[in-house]
Amino acid sequence: MPTHNPRFFEQLLSTSISRHHYTSTAEWYKHFLDTTNQLTSTLEQAALGGRFSTNMSYAFSAGYQSAIQSLFKPNTRSLSSVCITEKEGNHPRNIKSTLTKHQQSWQLNGSKSFITGANDAKRLYIAVTDKPDSEKHTNEHLEKETTERTVSVRPKIKMLSVLADQLGINIAPMPPLPFVPDISHGIATFEHVNIQATQILEGDGYSQYIKPFRTHEDIHVLAAIIGFRIGEAMDSKWAQSSVEAHLMLLSSLLSLSTDNFSVPTTHIIFSGCRAQFSALIQQTDDEFKQNNAEGFSHWKRDKALLDIANKAHILRTDRAWDYILKSHPSD
Repeated sequence: MPTHNPRFFEQLLSTSISRHHYTSTAEWYKHFLDTTNQLTSTLEQAALGGRFSTNMSYAFSAGYQSAIQSLFKPNTRSLSSVCITEKEGNHPRNIKSTLTKHQQSWQLNGSKSFITGANDAKRLYIAVTDKPDSEKHTNEHLEKETTERTVSVRPKIKMLSVLADQLGINIAPMPPLPFVPDISHGIATFEHVNIQATQILEGDGYSQYIKPFRTHEDIHVLAAIIGFRIGEAMDSKWAQSSVEAHLMLLSSLLSLSTDNFSVPTTHIIFSGCRAQFSALIQQTDDEFKQNNAEGFSHWKRDKALLDIANKAHILRTDRAWDYILKSHPSD
């Protein structure tokens, strides 16, 4: 189990921290890097990024960027976006963007319909269907995915790592969402984008990147939002017991190993953390409202973020419990 650096919690509770207002996402990200570069834990990076944030938009961004760092492990940190969703959805069968062999390199063609942080990203992680050279090889690049009711054919998915300003990539902004409005969203089109072998990540794009990213994102974003509320509590002089409750919950999240996010117990523990956080919100929101009415109104608007993909979270938790109970039946 990971051990915590006591100095991290001291830093989190420091009254010398000044929560910042930013004029752009680029300005926020520079400050985020400057303040978290000394931390090796991506969960600590997320929590400290939330602690420095004055709103949920930048707290979410801290969690999102830390999740990308946790899963993709780039050599150099840069403002990044994960590009999966297309017009028909984000299931592997819905991914129509293609990677096709072209002479000594490859070509990327297609589009993505909803990309978080698209307008500010410097690097894109793009899920594509690896299109074979000929029909002869098609069966080599397909695998059967069996469910209780149906047998379907899933295309081979690869994940690319490319610079956002690469020739052939066009990103168009979307209107702001009704919550966390400071986070940009966009759509992207890819036309004959030249891709080198070094830009194609190793392994299966679905099992190694698409499937686990939701868990990495959920856990890191929750750590960042707890950090944000600790910052609000410290600035607004909430009761010490309220700060302690947030710290205890954050400590539980930090105990999870980012290398084992796919194990069933991670989903079960995370479900418990979500339930505790929901109860903690109810217990402490009156303090938030009384001490910072304007900030609380933004919190009420933006906490809708917490309910995104709730059904998927419940499904993952149910599957985790099924696995545990079947693997360890009672006598």
